[in-house]
Amino acid sequence: MYAESIDKFAKVGAHKASAVQRSPLVFLIGAAMAGAYIGFGDILMFSVGAHVDPAYVHLVMGAVFACALTIVVFAGSDLFTGTAMYMPFAVLKGETGIGGMLVVWVTCWIGNLLGAIVLAAILHAAGGGVLLTDGSEAFFKAVEAKMSAADLPLFAKGLLCNWLVCLAIWMAARTTNDAAKLGLIFWPIFAFVASGFEHSVANMFAFALALMADHPASITLAGAIHNEFFVTAGNLAGGAIFMGLGYWLQEGGIGHASQASVRASERAGTH
Repeated sequence: MYAESIDKFAKVGAHKASAVQRSPLVFLIGAAMAGAYIGFGDILMFSVGAHVDPAYVHLVMGAVFACALTIVVFAGSDLFTGTAMYMPFAVLKGETGIGGMLVVWVTCWIGNLLGAIVLAAILHAAGGGVLLTDGSEAFFKAVEAKMSAADLPLFAKGLLCNWLVCLAIWMAARTTNDAAKLGLIFWPIFAFVASGFEHSVANMFAFALALMADHPASITLAGAIHNEFFVTAGNLAGGAIFMGLGYWLQEGGIGHASQASVRASERAGTH
């Protein structure tokens, strides 16, 4: 029932593992583009949400942020949170090894960060838009709340976020109809933003811009690192366990695990 989708994502993962080894700079550029695309979603979300009635602000911000993943999927780029799901498929199917998966995760995360920082620097040079002018109070308040949150809630919110993000990617890949893809991407992203969950790449842009600006003393680099550590771990758990492993087991993955291990060993022996 899910074998075709799993195979498709496993091949994507294998391609990414090969690409990052063959040309890490090219892969890094693709990842940087994804970081910027998610940043554009942040800009729109905070700009629109700055002056919305508090009763509706989460709904509005959730609705408009869906543009970010839509751009990533249709334009093509490498988003860390998506690799959290499809790289485990590649490992479980024996298409790549754990080392290949880790290299993709690390390179993609760094690339996303670079893209987010570059976009934040450009927006800051442009005056900061709504985020650093009439909407700065709401923006800094949101950033401060993210940086000061406790460890376990950040991990749990990161897990819930990427469960939904990877669900959007999974569903969109199961249809060839572009109009259907738009709707399938929209609802999970709307749900995660409106619910207040945490996305490591979206946070990269928000933190970078806040730290570049004339920010309150409560906004610090240490706070950003604290948030990114636990949210990134949660994002990985949500994508790898609740989506990757979940669908692998539903498709009878336990029975195929030994075959995957054999293929992975054979592959390692040929290099």
